[in-house]
Amino acid sequence: MKLYFYIGEFLIAVVLVLLYYKFVDLRNIKKFNKNNVPTDVKVFIKTQKVNMKKMNYKELMRIVTTTNAINIGLVLLLTNIVDNILLKFVIAIPAMLLLLYLSYNGIGLILKKKGMTEDES
Repeated sequence: MKLYFYIGEFLIAVVLVLLYYKFVDLRNIKKFNKNNVPTDVKVFIKTQKVNMKKMNYKELMRIVTTTNAINIGLVLLLTNIVDNILLKFVIAIPAMLLLLYLSYNGIGLILKKKGMTEDES
């Protein structure tokens, strides 16, 4: 029964984060503009060397927001195992950094195979 609770909590967290991105964070951004891009997307573009001339901006936003929502849901799932609030922070911060690194690199590899990145070789 606890498994259903954790799965439900994960899904609710992912949906809430996606709704936040849709209605609060990204509602005014329609077109790619270097000055108007959210920080998480800037980080993704810089670290993965995404070629914005080849990549559709709305598709990139959807990929990054979905990835971030799933990462936040997974960190919530990991931190619910522990009851101590300080221990939750000790677990959450490295887990979030690790998940961001792994997921952004995984998506970067997929985009590289599709030819959406700027190759330096």
